[in-house]
Amino acid sequence: MAKRLYTESDVAAMPAGATLTLGKEALATPSAIDLAFARGVRIQYGDAKAAAGAPAAADVFAKMLAKEGTYVVSVQGGAAVVTRLENGVPVPFGTTK
Repeated sequence: MAKRLYTESDVAAMPAGATLTLGKEALATPSAIDLAFARGVRIQYGDAKAAAGAPAAADVFAKMLAKEGTYVVSVQGGAAVVTRLENGVPVPFGTTK
């Protein structure tokens, strides 16, 4: 039987950069998700594979943290679309899947 609840300690035991796949019935605690982002652990929902060519959310989030600024994030079709405001003008920054 697959695990149904993933906690911060589960993510802490994973190697940085690993992928945590949450099946249909699985959940992750908010602290587990926060730690996953901090450690570069990718989270996949369901059994679907990430779209080819689209970076994982953790990759885009790390890129955002590396460059100060104002960002706008919208979710469209299950992907996060990130724009960065430069002088009040939105500039494409990244899309995740």
